[in-house]
Amino acid sequence: MSSSLMDCPPELLIHILNFLPVQALLRFGQTSQYSQQLAKSSLHTLSLGVHQTHMSAMLSKLAKTQYPQPKHSKSFFQAASQSSSSASKACSSRRSSIGSDYYPEDDIENDPYMVSVLIPDAGTYDYPTLISFDAALTKSILTRHGGTLRNLDLSLCTLTSPIARSIARLRALRVLSIRIEDSPYMRATSRSGRASQQAEQRVAWEILTDTAAWAPRLEALRIEGGEVSTKQLSQLLARSRWCRELWLSRCRSIGEEMWDWLGSGWKGSASLHILGIMGCGGQLGELAIDVIGGLRSLQFLSLQGTYGTSSETIDLMNNDIWHIPEIVLPKPPMKDLNGELIIEVDPAYM
Repeated sequence: MSSSLMDCPPELLIHILNFLPVQALLRFGQTSQYSQQLAKSSLHTLSLGVHQTHMSAMLSKLAKTQYPQPKHSKSFFQAASQSSSSASKACSSRRSSIGSDYYPEDDIENDPYMVSVLIPDAGTYDYPTLISFDAALTKSILTRHGGTLRNLDLSLCTLTSPIARSIARLRALRVLSIRIEDSPYMRATSRSGRASQQAEQRVAWEILTDTAAWAPRLEALRIEGGEVSTKQLSQLLARSRWCRELWLSRCRSIGEEMWDWLGSGWKGSASLHILGIMGCGGQLGELAIDVIGGLRSLQFLSLQGTYGTSSETIDLMNNDIWHIPEIVLPKPPMKDLNGELIIEVDPAYM
């Protein structure tokens, strides 16, 4: 009988360590070189964000609450979204030196896989320096744990080529979520600087979608705010026949041609159970309606933030033709009632 837990075979230790939250796993890895190797082999799920301000960290967590959750279908992103609901509380944290971890107490309790890094005094650095730090830190983490990561949720101020290459090499990856934040320091740069950054991000998406080693085994994908195009998205998913869940939010380069691609014989359409199109995809016209009708395996559909077809028409189409068990209808435009403008506010922001 083993006198110590560390005397157990490494295969058994890795299985045990799989149940540890990220923070506990990282602390375990600091005890010895052997523990460090075990910890590197045990990290399978990671939600990582490198933030420049406390507010951006809070908004990043709030952003996850915008996604409607299926009630009768299992979402790969459901656990992370539910744990992020605590972000509406006041976010108290302890500041730390550059490169060290910053853990809101509620996040540790509710999301054991979340690691948030706050860059102190970010305003004293220029935007290219912040981008370089973000890219270097993210690349280092992904490279260190790339052999075992299966579920990855990234919040980035932009997608750079080094980060794209690091993500593309994660051979064990099955579930990927990338959120591109609206950085206040990005808004402060010149118009030419923003255009250059957007062009670089498009190149990074080209690298990621073209070289992703995990594409054939991808099960769920969520992209928010990225400069990814329909061509790049189709290039990535063309190699995936088992993608069960797809979310696209605020991807301004994805227009009506996305519906044309979805209805053009993508082999993965038969496996797609959950589809969320929010604030992109162009006008919701006849093409989109026909394509949705052809996605026979859909169990959940969210069209929140789309336009072109009324929610009443969508509801009627679903009742008569589609028969999708769960559907989130487009919200009607705000109406001016008796001269008073009605504005809806998400309770999470109250």
